[in-house]
Amino acid sequence: VADRAIKAHRCILAKNSKVFRKMFEQTEMIEGGEVTIIDFKPEPVQAMLEFFYTGEVNKDLLEKHVEAIFAIAHKYQVLPLKYECEVFMTNLIDDEKILKYCGMVHFYDAPTLEKGCKVYIQINKEKFLKSKGWEEVEEVYPKLAIRILKSVTLMTYSIK
Repeated sequence: VADRAIKAHRCILAKNSKVFRKMFEQTEMIEGGEVTIIDFKPEPVQAMLEFFYTGEVNKDLLEKHVEAIFAIAHKYQVLPLKYECEVFMTNLIDDEKILKYCGMVHFYDAPTLEKGCKVYIQINKEKFLKSKGWEEVEEVYPKLAIRILKSVTLMTYSIK
């Protein structure tokens, strides 16, 4: 990772990630028993490894790098970590982050985060649906915007 070596047991990597398991089955992918990860900084890699060994992620790391940890969990198919990141991000949703999070829902298949976005919009619909943020969501992710509107409409009717 970057210029840094982070040690981990192959069996732990393979147990927790289908991607690593397949990688280890293809011996040409591994040079000298090392896996090179070039598309992530050390912090999300460290968080993923910590999750593999302990089942938890340091809260500090999660707060500072949740989006990168989410991305690495998606790439290496670590579904429990991906879910944990989605839950964490639902608590961070605001007018400024909603476009980015809708993008993550769109590209990464993040149902828990999508539900969080829908709830946020439902709670703030009077203001948010008239905002520039909503215009951007509609423009950039039109199909997701329609799904969200349908859901918000159904939530409104089920509450009444």
